[in-house]
Amino acid sequence: MSETRERPPGGAARSDSAPSIPPVPRKPSIQERTIIERYRKAGSEEAGNPLGKWRNAPNTALGLAYGLMGHVAGKAMGRDSRIGIGGNAVQFIDNPFGGVSVVTLGNTTIWNGDPYSRRGSPDPRARSWHDAKGNPKLENGHTQMEHEKQHTLQGEMLGALYLPSNLLGGLNSLRKGEGWHGDGNWNETGPQDNPSRPWKARRP
Repeated sequence: MSETRERPPGGAARSDSAPSIPPVPRKPSIQERTIIERYRKAGSEEAGNPLGKWRNAPNTALGLAYGLMGHVAGKAMGRDSRIGIGGNAVQFIDNPFGGVSVVTLGNTTIWNGDPYSRRGSPDPRARSWHDAKGNPKLENGHTQMEHEKQHTLQGEMLGALYLPSNLLGGLNSLRKGEGWHGDGNWNETGPQDNPSRPWKARRP
């Protein structure tokens, strides 16, 4: 029995047993590469301000204690909990004490979930920080890392007044019916701005 061959129009016979050519991997678009680069940059940049870090030290001490407790709890829960440095803070990653998303206290940031890995946390209850394509989820054009870094800078400016300012701002926003992160919370309007900054820019 002769081998069956398929003859395309105007072409030579092609054997069905011919090796298939593997698909060429899709390269990220320019926009995707820009987003990924900004994401990495936000996690690696450090702000050299020793005096600010000294003012922020009481908040940082609280954050370290809170983050370390969550780190132990995360390990016990089977999470990929780990500790690193980035974004002007000690980073507690995949930490169940990160609240519904993330908590920044002084120069510490406690993440519920893993913003550094496209795979995310092995715990399905953890927050996901990437979309279906593996790109970082953005908030008004910037990453959450950029947002949280602004809170560390706020703490370096305000020192011991940082937590009272956060509490009063959040309550003021709730009073206006805007939610904790609404425009009434002056500690959130700047970090949510584009570009992200410690405080909302004044209008000229």
